[in-house]
Amino acid sequence: MKLSLNKISLITALGCGVAAFTTSIYGAEDLSYTYLELDYINLDIDEVGDSGSILDDIDNGGGWGFRGSVEIAPNWFVFGNYSVTDADVSFLDDQNLFFRSNSDINRLDLGAGFHNPVNTNTDLVLRVAYTDIDSGGFNFGGSSSTSFGDLNEDSSDGYFIDAALRSQLIENVEGSFGVRYTDLQQFDNFSVIGNLMYEFSPTMGVNLGLEAGDNISHILIGLRLSF
Repeated sequence: MKLSLNKISLITALGCGVAAFTTSIYGAEDLSYTYLELDYINLDIDEVGDSGSILDDIDNGGGWGFRGSVEIAPNWFVFGNYSVTDADVSFLDDQNLFFRSNSDINRLDLGAGFHNPVNTNTDLVLRVAYTDIDSGGFNFGGSSSTSFGDLNEDSSDGYFIDAALRSQLIENVEGSFGVRYTDLQQFDNFSVIGNLMYEFSPTMGVNLGLEAGDNISHILIGLRLSF
């Protein structure tokens, strides 16, 4: 997980954004950063070769996931996501290892974030997280392998960093829109992220989430409990 000059510049720029907004210690009204969520999720990951061509459709299947966030101080929170989805295709990776269509894809994200209001209904949200994706069984941490296809050796760990605007659009509807940069050992991924949540009450809502990128995409629908 080596950081190039461009990646360091990106992280520094977002860090400067945090510093620029630390003058306020309040969040936008009605937005909670402490919640639990149970999701149905469809995850798609494509491995891209040196020529730029897509080698394998690693996973395009559905499963279940859990998401959680806890505000630990004014404007600061920690969060975690875990999902298990089924691959709905069979494929050979770049080491000619065969993965059956019933292989599980496990993904873990662990990170921290900062939020600060831009007006009474909208927050700027910045997050950074460790991310790890495995096939067949979860293994935490990296390895000496450089092949993304060899997922059980856990060469697929890395990080993501994102920035979004999160807003209480109307009384019972919340939404967000932003961008994400993901760095795994085999490829980088830029994606658009967003969500739309309908709130039945101040503590319960149905959430629709989306990440759309060249190599990593997902769509989810979940039940969220906010505290």
